[in-house]
Amino acid sequence: MKSKPAIVESKWHQDDFIQAFQKAQSGAYTINVANGWWDDRNTLIETSPKVTPLVVIGCLGLVTSEVAEAMEAARKHEFATWGDTKTKDTLVRELAGTVIRCMDIAERFDLRLAEAIVEEIKANAERGFRHGGKAA
Repeated sequence: MKSKPAIVESKWHQDDFIQAFQKAQSGAYTINVANGWWDDRNTLIETSPKVTPLVVIGCLGLVTSEVAEAMEAARKHEFATWGDTKTKDTLVRELAGTVIRCMDIAERFDLRLAEAIVEEIKANAERGFRHGGKAA
């Protein structure tokens, strides 16, 4: 049986991560608001709060499209280019877009995404090898 990763035993700078991530999350959302991406969504939410789940579902569709673009980047580009942070449409840039879309949703709805990430990492570390033998 494998031992637990050290990450479970230490704080691994969790507080620093949470603080930095929250700052980045707020910044990403502020940029998106300034660029008008929340104008229609907020109008819908303010006019009829019952549509909030539909707004979130629409936003999650954008997350899904970023994941699809990441899949496309992995499919059509050479492995050596996947980590190119300066070039548009690389795997790492599409993954970044996915995270930014999640940050945007979390910030708008006051969700503590950084804290949830920390908790999810801890939970995954506790689950053991392949979460008890699940197939990949």
